[in-house]
Amino acid sequence: MLETAQALEGAVVGRAPVEQLHQILSHLRVTLAAHPDSSETGPYAEILTAAPHLTRRVRVLVGEHDRLALAIDGLFERLEAGPGRRFAKEVAELLRLLRAHQRRGAQLLHEAYTVDLGGET
Repeated sequence: MLETAQALEGAVVGRAPVEQLHQILSHLRVTLAAHPDSSETGPYAEILTAAPHLTRRVRVLVGEHDRLALAIDGLFERLEAGPGRRFAKEVAELLRLLRAHQRRGAQLLHEAYTVDLGGET
């Protein structure tokens, strides 16, 4: 997903045609929808079982998918007006959000499976 967003950013910087930007955005939307961490099932179900103290953080990450989808939809709307500075700025913001989401997901996995909370002997 992050790779697709980076491709979008590169296409914006390279002043790619609107059709190419639309195609990359479409791919990003599909990739986000298919992301296995978009619900509390899949990989997160295992985390919730292994580390129930992380339930709130799992819900936050799942909720971020809705915000990311809205940001992508907003980029489609902005693209209708033509790619310009504002579009480029919003693409950069989406990339920042995706990187932060990926980082929080990695931290969650680390904490769920490698951090010892103690209490067992």
